[in-house]
Amino acid sequence: MSAPTGSSRQEIQDWDAVVVGGGIAGLSAAWELTRAGLRPLLVEARGYTGGLVAGASVAGVRIDLGAEGFATRADSPLGVTATACELGLTTVSPSGRPHLFLPPVAGSAAPPRDGSTSTVPQTADGAAPSGQPWGLHPFPANAFLGIPADPGSPDVVSVIGTEAAALAARDRDLPASAGTRLQDPGDLASLVRTRMGQGVLDRLVRPVVAGIHSADPSVLATDTVAPGLREATARLGSLGAAVTELLERRRSSGRQGGDATVEGGMFLLTDALRQAVEAAGGRTETRTGAQWLRQEAPGRWTLAVSATQRGASPSDEPPPVGPTRLLRTTRVVLACSPGAALRLLEGAPGVDTDVEVPRGTSLARLVLVVRAPGLDDAPTGSGLLVAPGTAPGTQPSDEVLPGPVRAKALSHLSAKWPWVGRQLRERHGPGTHALRLSYGRPGQPRPEVDLEAALEDAATLTGRRVDPSAVLDHVVARWDGTLPPPTPAYRRRTARVEKEVARLKGLVVTGAWVAGTGIAAIVPHARAAAGSLAPPSRT
Repeated sequence: MSAPTGSSRQEIQDWDAVVVGGGIAGLSAAWELTRAGLRPLLVEARGYTGGLVAGASVAGVRIDLGAEGFATRADSPLGVTATACELGLTTVSPSGRPHLFLPPVAGSAAPPRDGSTSTVPQTADGAAPSGQPWGLHPFPANAFLGIPADPGSPDVVSVIGTEAAALAARDRDLPASAGTRLQDPGDLASLVRTRMGQGVLDRLVRPVVAGIHSADPSVLATDTVAPGLREATARLGSLGAAVTELLERRRSSGRQGGDATVEGGMFLLTDALRQAVEAAGGRTETRTGAQWLRQEAPGRWTLAVSATQRGASPSDEPPPVGPTRLLRTTRVVLACSPGAALRLLEGAPGVDTDVEVPRGTSLARLVLVVRAPGLDDAPTGSGLLVAPGTAPGTQPSDEVLPGPVRAKALSHLSAKWPWVGRQLRERHGPGTHALRLSYGRPGQPRPEVDLEAALEDAATLTGRRVDPSAVLDHVVARWDGTLPPPTPAYRRRTARVEKEVARLKGLVVTGAWVAGTGIAAIVPHARAAAGSLAPPSRT
C-alpha cells in the first residue's frame, strides 16, 4: 500500500520509537530500546506475539510448538544466553543423546544401532515394511551441523562407512584454500563436499541441516548458517580443525551440546521480553499492521497503521480493515516478514526493494501426549533426525532410497526437556510422554498430517507402537513458507539492502530474512540494530 499523496488533517501520535513485527526479532529490538530509556510502540499484524517461538497447552501442559531451542555459539553480550540471563531466565542443554535415522551404508546388510539391530518393525521375512532396512545411529559426539571434527572416530565411521570416512580424512591433507577462496561456491554443501566428500554430506550434514534450517545445505550460505567456518578452515588448514576450534570455544563457555533452550520452554523468552517492554513503559499492539512508511525529513518518519484481520492462510500477511492512523517517530525498526518490510521500504529513499525472496519450506508439527510406558526407556534418546528420502507411496528417484516414514524429525519432548515429563507425570501419572513429529521438506508439497499417520511414523521411529486410545491430546501447528533459505545470492542482496538502509537516519531492518534463520542469529542482530538507534549514553 502506497503512502497517500494528498494532505489531510489526521491526528498523529508521537512515539520515541516504533517497532514493526512482534516475533522474537521485534520483541528483542523493543526491549533493547527500553534499555536505552525509550518507550517504544510495537505493532504486530497477527493476534499474538512471539512468531515462530510459540507455546500451547497440550494435555494441560504448556509445550513449545515452534522453535524449541537455539544453537549454542560463543555467546556475545547481545546473544540469546545473555538475553535470557538478563531477563531472569535460565538456559539449559537437552537431556539425552540425539540420533539420526538413516538408510543402510552402501554395500552393508543393515545399519548399526548402538551395536544392536534396527528399531524398524520387521515383517515375517525379516524385511522392513518399506523394503529398506533403515535404522538409528547415535549422533556423533564431536560435530557441528553434522560436520565431524574427526571423520575417523568410531561414531562417525558407523554412520558413513569406512570408505566415506577414509575419503573425509583427506580433508587434513588438502590445501587450506580448497573450498574457502572467494571464487569458490559459498554454499555449505559445496564446502563439505570439497573438504570431506559426499558421504559426510549425505549421511550427516544433509539430515542435520534439513532438520535445523528446513533447507538443503546446497542452498544455504555457509557464512550465514556457520559464521566464521570458512575463515577458520582457511586459517587452520582443514575443516575438521575448524570444527574442533568451534567446539572447544563452545565448551569453554560451559556449553557441551549443540543446542539449548530456556528452562521451562522457549516460549518463556518471548513472554518475558514482552513483559519487560511493557513494564518499562513500552506498548505492544496486536492485530495492528503497518501499511506505509514515509520519510518526512532526515531522521523523521511517519508510519500508517490500521487494524487487521486474519489472512487466507497462516502464512499470509493479515489484510487491513478500517481506517489508518498515523504514527510519528525518529526511530523505526522493521522486524517484520520480508514481504511486509520490502513494501514499507518503498517509502525509504535510496533503498532498492527489488529483492526476490526465496520461498521457505511449508512446515507442520504435531505434538501428541500419550500414555505409553513402553517409551519410559527413551529408545530414541532426546529424538532423531530422518535422512531425506522418498516418502512412502511416492516414486523414488535414482539417487534417493525410499524412506519408511514421512516425518523428517521426532523429538521425545518429555525425555529431552525434563520439566515437560515431570509436569505430565504430575498431571496424568507415570508412563505419560510427549512426542513432537515434524513434517515438510524443501521442494515438497504442503505436508498433510493426521494423527493416524503420525502414530505410524512414531512406531517406526521408536520401535514402540501406541494405540490411538492411549492418546491424551494432540495439537498441529503449521508455518507455510515463513523461513526463506539464506542462499548466497539472497544474502548478498539482503546485505545490500541493509547497507542502503544504514544510510538513512532513524531506520533499521532486522529479522530472519536479513539476520539469517535461527534464534541465535536473530536475537543479537535485532538487539544490535535497535541499539544503533539509541540516544548517546549520558555518562
